[in-house]
Amino acid sequence: MRIVTIIIILLSCIYSTISQGVEYRAYTGATYYQGDLSPLPSAFSFSKGHLAVGTSVGLNAGPYVSFHTRLLYGTLSGDDAQASSIGRKRRNLSFESDLIEWGFTSEISFNSVFKRLNKFGINLYLVGGVNLFHFNPKATWQGKEYRLQPLGTEGQNYLPGKSRYALTDISITHGIGVKFDVAPNIVMGVEIAPRRTFTDYIDDVSGTYVSYNELLENQGQIAATLANRTGEYLGSSPVNVSTGTGRGDPSDKDWYLFTGLFIGYKIGAPPLPKFGLPAPSTKGSKTYEADGTEIKQ
Repeated sequence: MRIVTIIIILLSCIYSTISQGVEYRAYTGATYYQGDLSPLPSAFSFSKGHLAVGTSVGLNAGPYVSFHTRLLYGTLSGDDAQASSIGRKRRNLSFESDLIEWGFTSEISFNSVFKRLNKFGINLYLVGGVNLFHFNPKATWQGKEYRLQPLGTEGQNYLPGKSRYALTDISITHGIGVKFDVAPNIVMGVEIAPRRTFTDYIDDVSGTYVSYNELLENQGQIAATLANRTGEYLGSSPVNVSTGTGRGDPSDKDWYLFTGLFIGYKIGAPPLPKFGLPAPSTKGSKTYEADGTEIKQ
């Protein structure tokens, strides 16, 4: 009897969920990085984009609110060669990193205010949420790719109090999107959503240099070479700056941005909003247009 009760409760929950509308989506677009290696020293300066793909499952909890869990895969990169200032070009640092993101978001529709959008099948919404993301910055030297975090390019695991930074962190999503009902159960949309992070090491650059000779002695040649690449830019031997010389801006955390398209399939969704005037209604045995005019049989 207890098992039957549990089965009934589970079936009721499933039915309740489906009746509210479950939505499956596939995403394609681009991911962009913003931080110490952006082209401009500005919060609105993002490096070049890379292909990103993702998928999500969402629950339409009402006509104007939905909740989603999403998995996203992309790439982030930055290169001082693209910088606008000579000082950054001279620094000559670069990185590329895979990005794996999993998180929860909510969408709040503007249609609760702009209800006229419904008759055109348009849904304008705000998106916000929290994610867990993984990154792993790498750089190329003499044709070989090296992971930067284990090298300790800013003295991690060598200088007192400087441990290796984590490769998994939290990001906060906030953005805007618009979606269109293209069939009773199919939706397409566009989304632009920056992510604020709590790490300054997506690019392996945050604080200060360690002198070349000191890093060479304690961390090895690869670490010393990839920590300070000004000599490569100048075509000279490695430049040996003093430990503590500024390398990045630790007060400004890194960001990344996803922008792209999605197509979704809805199960148990409410009917597609009608375009233009509502369909004729029937009163008694007579049929009327939306403006009240009787349709002659």
